[in-house]
Amino acid sequence: MKNKLIFSIIFLFGFITILNAQTGTEAAKKLRDYGAAEKDHGWTHSGVVGITFGQTSLSNWSAGGDNTVSGNFLLNGSMNYLKDKWFWDNSLALQYGLVYSSSDDWKKSSDKINLTSVAGRNISNKWSASFLLNFHTQFAKGYNYPDRENYLSKFMAPAYLDAALGFTYKPNANYSVFISPVTERATFVLDDKLSDAGAFGVDNGKKVKWETGAYLRATAKQTLWSDLSIISTLDMFTPYNDDFGNVNINWDLLLNYKLNKFLTATLNTTLRYYDTEVTKVQFKEVLGLGFTYNF
Repeated sequence: MKNKLIFSIIFLFGFITILNAQTGTEAAKKLRDYGAAEKDHGWTHSGVVGITFGQTSLSNWSAGGDNTVSGNFLLNGSMNYLKDKWFWDNSLALQYGLVYSSSDDWKKSSDKINLTSVAGRNISNKWSASFLLNFHTQFAKGYNYPDRENYLSKFMAPAYLDAALGFTYKPNANYSVFISPVTERATFVLDDKLSDAGAFGVDNGKKVKWETGAYLRATAKQTLWSDLSIISTLDMFTPYNDDFGNVNINWDLLLNYKLNKFLTATLNTTLRYYDTEVTKVQFKEVLGLGFTYNF
């Protein structure tokens, strides 16, 4: 119960922060004004794609350590449509990374597929009645290294699909909050070994688990100044059953800083809490230097 309360407070604060990001300081005003001139109709698109690298080389190093090389691919893009009172927003986030060490060969360091689509009709200046589909899984098998024999996850095991009816608050093109009191979540474990073990909350031997609950998705996308951009996405879900109030959370944050014409530094963090995966807060950070392209 204590953990539930802590999680709820933390992410309620994050939600309120996003809703109020347009007011306050001069910096917040710049965030609000940036991109305010959005198209009245038709398709718009934006995003970032890149490859980042890291490397450590040691020779006779008395403190010990491994020679390492790492690489990470990322894509975070959106394609949105607006006509009269109707809108259709689509976003795709992909990430895959590997790290090599001289003592432990290649290992997966990051892996994500996330596709979201929201369509709706305006019912006021900033609110819309809307429908959302959200799907996320991973590309490749995941292991608890150094064990390379027994995989813990793979493509479509797990995979999550949310279908939700609700309302979207969208003060401008850069911020949106989707709230749904009626959401159906399907958890897929399309692997015999993992489904037989009852992994990710499915019943033993079953491939799908269905839950009805409440869902919230908040997004922010901005260029803070000419060389620094940020994309933040927060997803929260709680089922209408005995676990109500135990919130599943996934918060992705991508910072992209352009150092010069060719090089870009990126910081990608993920804070995650899914009690069917592990009953602890998961946190991942990927910091890299490489090449990115904004579109």
